[in-house]
This record gives sequence, structure tokens and C-alpha cells, in this order.
Amino acid sequence: MKKTILSLVVAMAFCATFLPAQGRGGSGQRGGSQGQGPSMGQGQRQGGQMGSPSATTTRQQDRDRIRATDQQRDRLRSCDQTADQVRTQARQMARDARGSQFNADQARQQSDQIRERLQTMQQEHQQLMSGLSTQQQEAMQSRIQNMQQIRERVNNHLQQVNTALNQANPDAKLVRQQARDMEQSMKEWQKQYHKMQSEMGAEI
Repeated sequence: MKKTILSLVVAMAFCATFLPAQGRGGSGQRGGSQGQGPSMGQGQRQGGQMGSPSATTTRQQDRDRIRATDQQRDRLRSCDQTADQVRTQARQMARDARGSQFNADQARQQSDQIRERLQTMQQEHQQLMSGLSTQQQEAMQSRIQNMQQIRERVNNHLQQVNTALNQANPDAKLVRQQARDMEQSMKEWQKQYHKMQSEMGAEI
């Protein structure tokens, strides 16, 4: 009987010593697992960010694909200068057509000068357009279409001026209005060139 009681006491003492130690071990394992979890998640997120190209890099690549050559840069500059000359001539015609200052013969000379300058500008513009690569044409398709519409308006304004000047008594007011509209259209035309220069990295 004494041996049986002694055996039970020894068994209970053994269990009291072993079980708490086992619990602490399990807790340590759980803590280690928790410590590794966030670290792995951060690594995966960082890897995903590093693997995807940034928006800035993409924009730079697009810009490089349509970057102007030296020849295109020179043509853009020449086209802009010629357009500015047409705009200046149209503005002067509008000023000279004010009231008693209007001189029909002088206006006809100005009209001829504008027409010649427009022909030069259109030739330079055509050379610029034909020298664009396929990627450049696609990237600036809407801008090219806008310039075509503006050019048609300019030609129409000049035609209206010539029609008025061919009358026996030219209408100075009509000439002035058409010249002012022509100047405004040329201003819009130049804006398109400036935007092209910016997009193609050819700012003056």
C-alpha cells in the first residue's frame, strides 16, 4: 500500500514538471511563426513593386519613341518662324484697314505677300509631315488633323479678303475682320507647332 501511494506521488510530480515545460515550448513555436509571417508578406509586396515598371518610366519611353531628330527640330523651327511671319502680316493688314487709313492697293499687295508666305509655309509643313515616323504620326494624329482644319480656315480667310478687294469699292471693314480672323487662326496654328515641339522634345 505504501509503495502504491509512493508511486502515485512520483507520477504526479513528474506530470507537474513536464506539462508546463511543454506548454512553454508550444508558445515559443507560435511566437516564432508569427514573427516570420509579416516578414515574408513584406518581401512579397516589395518584390511585386520592384517588378512592375513605374508610370514615369513608361512616359519616358513613350517620349523617346517620338523624339525629334535634328532635321525635324530644324523643320519645326522653320515652320514656326514662317507661320509667325504670316500672322504678323495679317495683323498689319487688319491695322491698315481701319477707317480712313484703308488703302485698297496696299491691301492687295499685303494679300499677295500673305499668299506667297502661306505657300512657303504649307510646303515646309508638308515636308515636316512626310518626315515623321509612323510612331510619331500615330502619337500626334489628332494634332495633325487640327492643323489641317486650321489651314483650311486660313485659306478661306485669305479668299474672303481677295474677294472683297476685287470689288469696285472694297469693304474695308470686311477686309479688316477677315485679316483679324486670319491672324487668330495663325496663332492657333503656332500653338500646335509649340505643342509638337514639346511632345517631341524639340523645344526652342
